[in-house]
Amino acid sequence: MKINSFLAGIVKLLLERDSGLIKTVSRSNATPLISAATGGHTSVVELLLSRDPSQIDSFRSNGKNALHLSARQGHIDVVNLLLANDKQLARRTDKKGQTALHMAVKGVSCEAVRSILRTDAATVMLPDKFGNTALHIATRKKRVEVFYTT
Repeated sequence: MKINSFLAGIVKLLLERDSGLIKTVSRSNATPLISAATGGHTSVVELLLSRDPSQIDSFRSNGKNALHLSARQGHIDVVNLLLANDKQLARRTDKKGQTALHMAVKGVSCEAVRSILRTDAATVMLPDKFGNTALHIATRKKRVEVFYTT
């Protein structure tokens, strides 16, 4: 947790110097919020959202948002923080039509799957552009532990 608060301090200093940095994007259209969420830096995500709540709507060029990426990486605190800020985020899809639940079952943490389902249980029925639900992905990836997630 020390690195998380240290990093948040650096981000705060940078934003005090130039508040416009929050809206910068990488080549893949990743914002600082997306980068922080992907890395599991909860305090940085919290800081960025407090400065500009609209950043929660940002997405990479492939359509993945901060929730997609944090769910895939299993960053539960970030997943919960993002969902607390916008419950509808669980239903947003990337360019393949995948929700964060699709990404979570591909990922490393059943708790990410649980968090998304607790927020919006109906996401379990949402298919991607190829007709695959999260259950299709879980079975294809042999994620047996996902079947026992409640």
